Amino acid sequence: MTKIRLLFLLTIFISSFAFGQSDKKKELKTELIGTWEFVEVRDAQGNKVDTIFHNVPGLDKQGWEIPKGPLLTYNPDGTYSKQFTPQNTDRGKWYYDKKKKAIIQMLYYEKPYRMAAQYLIDKGHAKKDENGDYYEVIRDEVVELTDDKLIILERDGRQRTFKKKK
Repeated sequence: MTKIRLLFLLTIFISSFAFGQSDKKKELKTELIGTWEFVEVRDAQGNKVDTIFHNVPGLDKQGWEIPKGPLLTYNPDGTYSKQFTPQNTDRGKWYYDKKKKAIIQMLYYEKPYRMAAQYLIDKGHAKKDENGDYYEVIRDEVVELTDDKLIILERDGRQRTFKKKK
């Protein structure tokens, strides 16, 4: 009888563990797969934004952005790229968090690490994967997603709009 109880408890424990793991399945939302071109940025009041001021604490860097991108590509194998300029492209892995309605991106840092990446690693903001590579988790909240339109919520309530490249 004791062996049967032990076996029963062990079965329940394993089942509950497996059930909890299934909630963490990472989904690749098929509507996102493809290349997305930048359209515009609007502020929280709906006004078109032509320039954005950025201040990077800890690096003594600041400046103005004239929104012209990025060009987003979400691949069916779970990789992505964000091309800001031909010389400045972020790459990593992605998945869609259905509960939070967000695109989760793991931006992998290229070696040798640049100043900004090294700063984030040193301050503990970067995560280390099983291969010893560092990455940053970026969460883009999706405001709207259709077959040909993507709107992402940014800081200060700004919304960045993209159209799917055909």
